[in-house]
Amino acid sequence: MLLTESRWLSLLSQGWRSLKAKDVDLADELAHAHTRQFRDNFIDFMRENYTTDVTLGTVKAAQ
Repeated sequence: MLLTESRWLSLLSQGWRSLKAKDVDLADELAHAHTRQFRDNFIDFMRENYTTDVTLGTVKAAQ
């Protein structure tokens, strides 16, 4: 699930506020949520096949 721009900005703002307030638990929770979102987006991207129109030549063995 991709975040909308407004939701992303809201989470970013929450993150800054939690750091400023020294709310370590909330900052940690938001950091983990960001990491999971990044991971999910990366995995979704890697699952896509963008090479359907690319013709690859034959592979030559190294000598």
